[in-house]
Amino acid sequence: MKGQSSKLNQDQLLYLEKMGIYFEREGFPRMAGRIFALLLTDPGGKLSASDIVAKIHVSRGSVSTMTRFLIERGLMEKTGSPGKREDLFRLKPDALSAMFAQRVSAVQEFRELLQTGLRMTDPKSPNSRYMAEMADFYNWMESRMPELWKEWEENRNKKSSG
Repeated sequence: MKGQSSKLNQDQLLYLEKMGIYFEREGFPRMAGRIFALLLTDPGGKLSASDIVAKIHVSRGSVSTMTRFLIERGLMEKTGSPGKREDLFRLKPDALSAMFAQRVSAVQEFRELLQTGLRMTDPKSPNSRYMAEMADFYNWMESRMPELWKEWEENRNKKSSG
């Protein structure tokens, strides 16, 4: 995608929309996903709010709300540029780790909810076994996540040094 051009082609717009739908399925606002995708694919890697408004034809208020949302979740950061009066936004270099940490937190929370539900459920009820299996699965997932992250970092380090 061209850095300062306000024209995106249909494939690019479709990509932004698909990312927005993915974010929406994950419980985030669709617009946050569209802005994330725009920054992800922009060759300059930094855009002002005006750039974002021009590229995806949305209100400045929406961009302001969604950039703040993405900053609060550790996916984006605000930066400046010499000679520019307007703030620029870019993806945080460690956005992947922020996304992973959010996943770990969600898995932990759901496991805890399942375990609480199990304590309140008659062990003979039809759903008790299913709930216990789900709790076991989420407990297993939670226990594997630190190891998966470590493996990922080792793999990433090999690729960057090789």
